[in-house]
Amino acid sequence: MRRVLLFNNTPAPYLAPLFEELRRRSGWRLTLCFASRWNAATGWRKGEVETTASDGQTVYLDELPVPGRRWLGKTAPAVLGLLRLLSRERPDYLLIYGYTLAPQVTLLLWARLRRIPFAVIGDANIHADRAAGMRRQLKRRWLGWIVRRAAVIPTIGKANREFWLSYGARPEDLATAPFSVDNAALASGAAQSEEQAATVRARWGLSCAVVFLSVGRLIPRKNLGALIRAFRSVDGVEMGLVIVGTGEERPELERLAAGDPRIHFAGGVAPADLPRWYALSDALVLLSRDEPWGLVVNEAMACGLAILAHRHCGEIGRASCRERV
Repeated sequence: MRRVLLFNNTPAPYLAPLFEELRRRSGWRLTLCFASRWNAATGWRKGEVETTASDGQTVYLDELPVPGRRWLGKTAPAVLGLLRLLSRERPDYLLIYGYTLAPQVTLLLWARLRRIPFAVIGDANIHADRAAGMRRQLKRRWLGWIVRRAAVIPTIGKANREFWLSYGARPEDLATAPFSVDNAALASGAAQSEEQAATVRARWGLSCAVVFLSVGRLIPRKNLGALIRAFRSVDGVEMGLVIVGTGEERPELERLAAGDPRIHFAGGVAPADLPRWYALSDALVLLSRDEPWGLVVNEAMACGLAILAHRHCGEIGRASCRERV
C-alpha cells in the first residue's frame, strides 16, 4: 500500500470533501498533516471545518508534543514535529500544498534528500504575480528548482497553469485538477431555502428589489469599498446589496454604507448555510482584484444567480456558463 503524506496549512471547507474522497477511493495509507487546526486569516470561523480521521490519520503540527515548544516560537516546533512524523510514517509520496513556509520547505528538502516523488499544489495565478527586483529573482530560482523536480504539478485553472508555465514548468508535467463544488447539493439547498429567503427579503424591504450578493472575507483585496460606492451611486432603481462575510474592513465598509437601508451586512455564515443567501439573491458580485479561483462563482451559478465578476476572477465560471447556454 502506498504511504502518502498530504500537507496543507489549515483545513479548508472546499478541500475537505476532496481529502475524504482520496481516503475512500485511492487505496493509499493517507496521512493528512496540517500546520494548525485553524487560522484567523482563513476567513471561516473556528471549529467550522473539521477533517476526520475516519480512514487514516490527521495530524496538526501545532498540537504535537514537542519538548521546549514554549520557548521555541512557532516555526521550530512545527519543523521538529514534522520531521518526527516523517521518520515515523516514512511516506513514499508527498502531496504538498504551498511552497513558501517552513513546513513546506522542509518537505521539499526531505523529498529531495530521500529521493521521494512529490507533487506541489499552489493556487497562485499569473494575474497576481507581482514580485519584483531581488524577490523576483529569488522566487524564480526557488520555483525553477521545484518545477524541475516535481513529479507532477496539479493546476486549478487557466491562470494558475500560466503561472507555473512562466516559471519553467513543462506542459506535460502539469495536470488539470480544478476546484469544484457540489452543484446538486447547492441547488437543492437553495430550493429548500426559498421560503426562508423570502421571509428575510420581506423583513429587509427587498421583496420587489433586485438583490446583489457579495460572499467573502471583508479585506482590501476583495474591493468591497468600490462595490458599495458603485451601489450607492445608483438612484431610482429598487435594489439591495447583501454582504456576507467577516473581516478587518467591516467597520470601514459600514461607514461607507452610512446607514443606507438597502445595504445589509449578514456577518459570517457557515458554508452549509450559504444556499439560503444564494436563494435570497439575484446576482453575485465579485470585484476582487485577483482570486486564485473564486469558488463563490461556481456556487452562485449552481444556485441560478447571474454573475458580475472582475476579469481575473471566475474564468472557469464564465466558460461553464457558455457551455450551459
